[in-house]
Amino acid sequence: MVTIAGQDGPSPAPFLLIWGMLALIGGGALVIRRVSERFRAFIVEGLATKPTQQARAQSLPLSFARFIGGVFMVCGTVAIPVSIVMMVRS
Repeated sequence: MVTIAGQDGPSPAPFLLIWGMLALIGGGALVIRRVSERFRAFIVEGLATKPTQQARAQSLPLSFARFIGGVFMVCGTVAIPVSIVMMVRS
């Protein structure tokens, strides 16, 4: 991000702001138990034609999806202030 901020041309700050908001909202939703259960069910249903991968997807604990949601939340939390700083400086 630091190298992108120093280049001429259109600023990536609006894209980063939108991405940060979506990551924060999506990650926050995925951290919720009901949503992570629905997400896992959606993935398992999508793998219906591949029984080996479907069994592996069913065996993953819900905490894995919730961990990924937490990572998305952290990324969104970092991206939003960075994009605001980039917008202010340009």
